[in-house]
Amino acid sequence: MTAGERYVVLVADDNEGLRATTSLILREAGYELVEAEDGDDALARLSTASFDVVLLDVRMPKADGTAVVENILPEPPPPVIVIVTAYDIESDVRAKLGNKVYRVLRKPVDPTQLIDVVGEAARLARAAGQ
Repeated sequence: MTAGERYVVLVADDNEGLRATTSLILREAGYELVEAEDGDDALARLSTASFDVVLLDVRMPKADGTAVVENILPEPPPPVIVIVTAYDIESDVRAKLGNKVYRVLRKPVDPTQLIDVVGEAARLARAAGQ
């Protein structure tokens, strides 16, 4: 991230510890963070604010991560979606959501990989919005 750039990231994970750790890592890397504790909370936040990147756990109570992706309004510019999961389900996610998902990361995610992927996704989101 370069000086003056401010990217906003939504982190949706029902595991409070993982959500807090992910948010802390990204906040220290210079991102502005908003947290959601489940899929419904993520959808509510997405309906009231714009995000560059959305990090979604797949298995959450209420609406799961795939339901969140399917219900994101395609208003330009849409956020770039990164799925973060403890399960080996990338092929299932790709089959269901196709190109709506930028990347699928396996938990636990290495902090350096997390920062790199979110950075790529944020730059892609801004480029798409121009």
